[in-house]
Amino acid sequence: MSLEFSSPAWYVLICILIGLLYSFIFYRKEKLFNDVNKVVVYAMAFLRFTSVCILTLLLLEPLIEIENQIIEKPVLVIAHDNSESLLVNKDSSFINSDYLISLASFKEKLEKKYEVKTFTFGDKVKSGLEIDFTDKQTGVSDLVEDLHNRYYGRNLGAVILASDGIVNKGSSPIYDIKKIKHTPFFTIALGDTLERKDLILNNVVHNRLAYKGNDFPVEIIVKANQFAGSKAKVSITKDGVELFSKMVFFEKTSDIISLSAILEARSTGKQRYVVSVGELVGELTYENNKREFYIDILDNKQQILILAKAPHPDIAAMQSALKKNVNYEVKSMLIADYEGEFKGYSLVIFHQLPSRNKQHNIRIEKIIKAGVPSLFVLGSGTNYTNFNEYNLGLECIGVNGVTNVTASVSTSFTEFTVSESLKESIPKFPPLKTPFAGNYKIANGSSILLFQKVGVTATDYPLFVFNEKNDSKYGFILGEGIWRWKLNDYSNNKSHDNFNDLVSKMIQYLALKEDKSKFRVYCENTFLENQSVVFESELYNDSYDLVNQEEVLLEITNQSGEVYPAKSFSRSGNAYRLDAGIFEVGEYSYNATVMFGGKKLNLSGDFTVAELKAEYTNVVADHGLLFNIANNTGGYMFYPNELDQLAKAIFNKEEIVDVSYVEKDVSALINWKWIFGLIILLLSLEWFMRKRNGAY
Repeated sequence: MSLEFSSPAWYVLICILIGLLYSFIFYRKEKLFNDVNKVVVYAMAFLRFTSVCILTLLLLEPLIEIENQIIEKPVLVIAHDNSESLLVNKDSSFINSDYLISLASFKEKLEKKYEVKTFTFGDKVKSGLEIDFTDKQTGVSDLVEDLHNRYYGRNLGAVILASDGIVNKGSSPIYDIKKIKHTPFFTIALGDTLERKDLILNNVVHNRLAYKGNDFPVEIIVKANQFAGSKAKVSITKDGVELFSKMVFFEKTSDIISLSAILEARSTGKQRYVVSVGELVGELTYENNKREFYIDILDNKQQILILAKAPHPDIAAMQSALKKNVNYEVKSMLIADYEGEFKGYSLVIFHQLPSRNKQHNIRIEKIIKAGVPSLFVLGSGTNYTNFNEYNLGLECIGVNGVTNVTASVSTSFTEFTVSESLKESIPKFPPLKTPFAGNYKIANGSSILLFQKVGVTATDYPLFVFNEKNDSKYGFILGEGIWRWKLNDYSNNKSHDNFNDLVSKMIQYLALKEDKSKFRVYCENTFLENQSVVFESELYNDSYDLVNQEEVLLEITNQSGEVYPAKSFSRSGNAYRLDAGIFEVGEYSYNATVMFGGKKLNLSGDFTVAELKAEYTNVVADHGLLFNIANNTGGYMFYPNELDQLAKAIFNKEEIVDVSYVEKDVSALINWKWIFGLIILLLSLEWFMRKRNGAY
């Protein structure tokens, strides 16, 4: 213990002098005490001197430093695998009964000498040893990260890791355990390392989305152990109807067969398919013979209409680029053959239009008035007087013929991303035949992607420009001949990728409709059965500012029609968030509601909880991994019937010892309440003696 002052130490002498001076002056000429015993007077003077000294010393802000010796017992962590794979072996009854009793006894032995902490791991890391073998995945990396965060800087003596070594989540524990330095891992090797007779539906690879009427592929991988010379049927069913089947023959003792199926997307919405491999006698488990998968089948391919004044190679070039994207369905025709139907189209491309034909132009005006996004490809056949009257954000003033221009890329364009490869290719593309105009009038807020370049002179005249009016987007290509760009791209790069990318991104930007709704709810389409179902929501006011003062409620209904109690979103920043928890495998719908501005807003949707069978894909224990973990950290591997030997090994580990360290505690003396009490006591005692001897 030591005492320090924030002021120089010699100030203490001043405090003592102040106490002496105050006491001397106060009692030197006190006539009331002439008849009082001098010893009593000196005692009262001493009390006054002491209290004044203490008060003045406190003004120096003294600090007292106290050293405490702390002995920390070693922390031993028992981390147990809680995954389903531990019960898929011949010793499952032992693991689920006698072993758990022995584990509890083992824990009690360690607690006599060490501080023991217990955890289970699998889907998540949980405190305690509530082992029920129900987790759907095994991830050791989460456990290591959790232990590192909890016990960094602590006296972590050892980690006892009980597992079968099967890891199907996260990274390899061999590298993860390096985070926990100077701590031995002792492993308990559970499970069976022998390959048992089993058929395993190892993997099913499929698209997440498909469009109605299209075919989509499904790849199936089947693994067979100890079934050489056997055959089994692999099938895909939907709603009990078999859509695909094939017999597979296993030639080897350990055989893997891959096969592909092509299915037709017939119905829209989220569709459930079941892949199964026939059950054979003697299999270890039939749980891994079947898998489900879900595909969203959409019926909303974006319809693109190309209307042209006359046949032109530009049309074929753009059409071929758009057909590379499965999201687009493209139809092209001459304006003379167009009957005026535009409903259902996401975008209309006008090539060399409008013209001088009044009837044709009336059809174009109807499309514009309906607010259908449009792309105009202007050229020598365009009637610019009629075009300027549309007032879409671009006017070509004083057009007199055409001129050849090349392109330069704008550095300030941000509406969509232009790849570096495309940026390098565009200046090399051949020139376009562009309207020779006296001037161009562009609306405020327009975005220019490409500028015109005449010879070597870069201009600020637009070549590719985009504008938005009345919530509809419009694009303008001021020139014909982009078919040459496609040929040039292939000539220079041996592919049409740059040209296709340019056309696809322009169309995607123009055809994409922004969500203008004031109430929005987001969630994933599919969750695994061990994942929490999470929703996020946004609410906008009339100015489209995010607000979250109102309460948002959500009801979830399962496929049987059972409605779960409504849950309220919590506020997250300016938006909303709801963790609805974990649900059983199946299909669910939801309905979210909020009262805002005197109106009830609601949104509906659906999601699927898919089955997870990762623990049944591989049921062969990996004791080699457990041995390496122990060996690399200075520990040892034991089997479940060797817990007594494990306890002895830990007790004999010389590095697992108590840690003694000194902890310094510095505090201000003025915060000590007993000093305040001492001052009150001294002053009270002095007052009592003065009153008793006739003073005040």
